[in-house]
Parts: sequence; structure tokens; C-alpha cells
Amino acid sequence: MSKVIWNVSLAILLLASTSIAVRSEELCSVGVLKGSYIFAGRGFIEAVEPTIQRVHYGVFIFDGAGKLSGKQSSSRGGKIGREKLEGTYTLDADCTGTLILATVGYGKPGFETHWDLYVTEDHKRGHIVRMDEGNMAVRSFEK
Repeated sequence: MSKVIWNVSLAILLLASTSIAVRSEELCSVGVLKGSYIFAGRGFIEAVEPTIQRVHYGVFIFDGAGKLSGKQSSSRGGKIGREKLEGTYTLDADCTGTLILATVGYGKPGFETHWDLYVTEDHKRGHIVRMDEGNMAVRSFEK
């Protein structure tokens, strides 16, 4: 009888550890960000225009496969703009990653900005912080 209990206990333990491993793998990946997320952000580009504040509001549309698009309305020191966005993103199992963003039709063609990405465990909200030297910018987004 004790051998049966031992085998059942071992089977339950293996099953539980497998489902924990599967759950942790599903916690975050590029696939958890899919659909439209509204964002707001602000920042400065000190090296180019010291003290000129920038604000951005818009939408990121994540495709669930590592690409994003969207659009934003901006004020750069009072200069108003409306731009299309495109880019790529990564997301690791711990819900952190990177995002590369291009503003289509603004600035130099091919110009990209680089961001660190943080997503909440429920995948409904996230934050990015710009990682290009001489820049200070953050954006927060939510579904």
C-alpha cells in the first residue's frame, strides 16, 4: 500500500512541477502584448534642445509577434505634430524587454529610438524609458 501512495505522490509532484514550469513560461513573451494600448509620455532631449519639454499621447498596436505600429499627437515645446509609429519589441519571461521605435514622417528617415520595456503581470499596462544617451523620456501604456 505504501508503494502505491509513494507512486501517486510522485505523480502529483511531477504534474504540479510541470504545470508551474508551463505557467512561468507563459507569464510573459511577445505574444502577451497584442492589440491596442493607449499611451502618455513626456521627456526632454537635452543634447539637442535643452529645457524644451515634449509630451506625447497616442496608441501602440502590438501584433503579438514582436512588431508594433500606432500613432501619436505631440507637442515639442509648443510645436504640434501628429505622427505614425512603427517598431519592434522583445519581452522576456520576467515581463521586461526592449522596444525600438521609429516615428514615420518626423525627423531623419530611418531614425530610431531605443527603450527598455516593463509590463505588468496581467499584461494590461506597461512602461518604457528611453535609453538613448542625452535623452530623458518615459511613456506609460494601458489596454
